[in-house]
Amino acid sequence: MANGQTPQESGTFFEKLPPQRRNIGLGLIGLGVALSSIPIANVALYGWQSLAVFIWGTAIALLALVAGFICTTMVPATPDKEAERLRILALVVLGGFGSATALLGFLLPFCASPFSVTDYRAIVNAGVSKWRERENAFAMLRCVAALLGGLVAMFLALSQTRVYERSSPRLRRVQYGYNAVLSSLLLIFIVVLLNLLPYAKVWPFTYVNESIDWTRTGLHTIHDATRNVVADLKQPVKVYAFGSSSDMIMRDVRELLDGCRNINPQMFHWEQLSRDRNATMLRELESKYKLVDSQGLLVVYGTDKKEMSEFIRYNDLFKPGSNPREARYQFKGENALLNALVYLSANKNRAIVYFTQGNGELSMKERMAPGSGLDTSMSQLIEELGRVNYETRELAVETTTDKIPDDAEIVVVARPAQPYPEKFLKALRDYLHGVERKEGKKGQMIVLFDVVTESGKNTMVRTGLENLVAEYGVRVNENQLVDLDPSSDYYLIQGIPPGQSNNPIAKAFANEAAGTLSIFHFYRTRTLDSSSPPAPGGAPPGNQPDILVRAMPQHLFINQTDLSAKPSALMAEIQRDPAKLREMLNRSPLALAVSEGGSAAPPIQGHEFMAKEGQPRLVVFGDASWISNGLLLRPSPNNYNLFASCLSWLARRPDLGTQVPTAEHDVYELKAPQDTKLRLLLLPGFLMMLAVLALGVGVWVVRRR
Repeated sequence: MANGQTPQESGTFFEKLPPQRRNIGLGLIGLGVALSSIPIANVALYGWQSLAVFIWGTAIALLALVAGFICTTMVPATPDKEAERLRILALVVLGGFGSATALLGFLLPFCASPFSVTDYRAIVNAGVSKWRERENAFAMLRCVAALLGGLVAMFLALSQTRVYERSSPRLRRVQYGYNAVLSSLLLIFIVVLLNLLPYAKVWPFTYVNESIDWTRTGLHTIHDATRNVVADLKQPVKVYAFGSSSDMIMRDVRELLDGCRNINPQMFHWEQLSRDRNATMLRELESKYKLVDSQGLLVVYGTDKKEMSEFIRYNDLFKPGSNPREARYQFKGENALLNALVYLSANKNRAIVYFTQGNGELSMKERMAPGSGLDTSMSQLIEELGRVNYETRELAVETTTDKIPDDAEIVVVARPAQPYPEKFLKALRDYLHGVERKEGKKGQMIVLFDVVTESGKNTMVRTGLENLVAEYGVRVNENQLVDLDPSSDYYLIQGIPPGQSNNPIAKAFANEAAGTLSIFHFYRTRTLDSSSPPAPGGAPPGNQPDILVRAMPQHLFINQTDLSAKPSALMAEIQRDPAKLREMLNRSPLALAVSEGGSAAPPIQGHEFMAKEGQPRLVVFGDASWISNGLLLRPSPNNYNLFASCLSWLARRPDLGTQVPTAEHDVYELKAPQDTKLRLLLLPGFLMMLAVLALGVGVWVVRRR
């Protein structure tokens, strides 16, 4: 074939069409009239609630009508010229149909009313499991068919003219422009698709569905407790953020709400409202929910008649820094949102927790044992629990107390120092067994024993609770732990959650996947063991307690049964007879949790999902000092998290694990001379322009050859 000559075998079809040019034009006009039925029928059936299909149908109908009109009114020309015109017309019409259809398929997944009758956006956000349902599968198929069909039409149009690019300058210009548009659309589709796939929760794109927090304090990292609550939402949540987009506090709020939405996009939604742009909607929300502040977060839980709401004031989202001249503050928004979600998910009911008082227990008020240096108060714990939607009350222990209050959801006994009256023990037993309680609901308890000796003796005080917990398979040992490390306090014991435990509390604190392991601090703690089978009249057989905390294996802890012996004497005895170390070495847990009605998973790796979680009933610790003011927050902040998680587990709340700490927002300024700042601002732009110029010169040189 000579250079510049039209290939006859490829052009035969178009060369035969010029005599039929008028008929082709009339056919296109007829096609346009037929396609106009799409927007007309769409409006007749759905009104103005399906704008996307209406716009698409209108566009392709107008394209066919305009192309037909042009084709019928063309000035006659030579056969070669007529054939070239028809090729360009075919390229434009088929390419226009394809691009409009592909664009429709690309935009449909983002459409909801009034752009589409089908709520494609909700279907896409529901995830792959919802896509497989019959109705949703047809909706997704429509999107894919429109996108792929439009791209195929564009490729077909391009393939019909590629062979003529050397013989026709006009066709070459049209084809190159068309090719540029098609390539740009494909690039946009690919880039957008790659950015959307992580939200579909499809492997392996799930690995990039996490934002990276570059802040020093982890300000934008969603903590485990919040993740658990958001992932466990039973009702949809909609959060309205009232505030300016330029406000620094609201920027952190947006990051928080975006992170929560990524965790559970089906149940968690949020929207930011401005007083300038959304004045009407703001007035409606203020009237409906009786808002008393113009800034903050409105959390709406549930739908329709079962809807509940909670408002978080703007001032509760942060705490100003100590220096008013610096733009530093502590962000408290995540903690406030977590408390609101937990409160609403519990139907705005605060779980009532009773603490026994009057039998030597840790005091709910500020008090220090005179001259002992031992903190006997848990007032900080009581104060912190009030901030996370628990209502704490005092349960007075008297000889006449024969019933636990009916509104008690959880009873806590912390370091009893005297034997309990028989009537009170019977009341606790009846409470646990659901005797004379509404609907026979069984009670739940947290029992914290301690090393409490009888006056003038070296034996442990028997409170009567030892037999009660034994009925649930827990044996409290008559010993205390001693750390053989001479560089530390002999009685300060470090505990960790076991890596292989079926209990949700232990799993929350032993996050092996994240490489984190929480450490708890106890002081003069007793050990526990599982007694199998349970004593008669107790918990049903087969309910083996789960280990919550065990002593850190890196340390050497021994069981001290002789409470009068000094640790230094024990160490000297072990040095004289090393064989005794094996006998005294501790292997018993420090805390156990008991569920009723569960079943253990078979001892087969990979079948852990077969384990059935029972009803939480009882948590037992061998020490109570760890919740006292002396150890609760400052030396060991995880101690509070552990106790709060035990309450949440018993109350069936999902906020288990490490609680949300207050994160400080840092503001960094570039400390550089003014000329350096200007150079840093202008240099990147100059280099980019230079790179574009060099690339253009290179293309020009290559084309000149």
